[in-house]
Amino acid sequence: MHIDSYFAISNSDLEDAEFVIFGVPYDRSQSFIPGSRFAPNAVRVASWNLESYSPFFDVDLDFVRVCDTGNINVDGGFQSVLRNVEDFFAKIKGKTPIGIGGEHTISYSIVRNLKVDCYLVIDAHLDLRNEFDGDIYNHACTCRRVSELGLDLVYIGVRSCTKEEMEYARERGLKIFKPFDFEIEKLEDCLSPYDRIYLSIDFDGFDPSYVTVSTPEPFGMNPSIVLDIFERFVDRIVGLDIVEIVPDSNYKTPMLGARIVQEFVASKSLSSNKKL
Repeated sequence: MHIDSYFAISNSDLEDAEFVIFGVPYDRSQSFIPGSRFAPNAVRVASWNLESYSPFFDVDLDFVRVCDTGNINVDGGFQSVLRNVEDFFAKIKGKTPIGIGGEHTISYSIVRNLKVDCYLVIDAHLDLRNEFDGDIYNHACTCRRVSELGLDLVYIGVRSCTKEEMEYARERGLKIFKPFDFEIEKLEDCLSPYDRIYLSIDFDGFDPSYVTVSTPEPFGMNPSIVLDIFERFVDRIVGLDIVEIVPDSNYKTPMLGARIVQEFVASKSLSSNKKL
């Protein structure tokens, strides 16, 4: 089997691409299990084990224009990451971005460069601390920083937070679906006002029986929920990131990450073609 250093479905140059895959291998503030900086490359390796045809959405990805631009430089701290991601987004206007982290902080560096009205996030945690370990850009503060952009936040899979975070969420009217009360129909009602949605998938939102992540939490979501989300909402999802993957030796978690990326591309391209 051939394995290369780019995502297997990457078949286009940047100028002609509809979808742009890029890595942000940053995990400086990871507080429990480090290693998500290795995930972008591990997800790329895993992608070579997957077929380019999606049986879920009946799409052959060989005919979708995808460009893997490699990893964004993360040297020099998070302020450098913010600048480098901003410079990168100036080059990819009009294309659908797919970011691979890295810790969840990288999601903030991405969404601040997009015009969206809702930040939909699969996550075990609220990530609403104002600061953690003296750092306002800690991974535990990601959604707090996103909320300060003026976006509405909708969570799926939350089962761990502080009392202060929950109070902040209630004061701001943030929508929270816990694993034991999640129904896709309720999410559909919740998302009905939004035309431009950004989807961030923190892999700790999934149950740790499925994934290896930085901060695992028991009693999580089944990863198949993403297929329902793509099927129902992908026409309004304008960007995606997958974060907090810690590569495992058998590539179980990177394989899931690669498959989620492919199914997003498949469903989004199908949705776009239906509009033509």
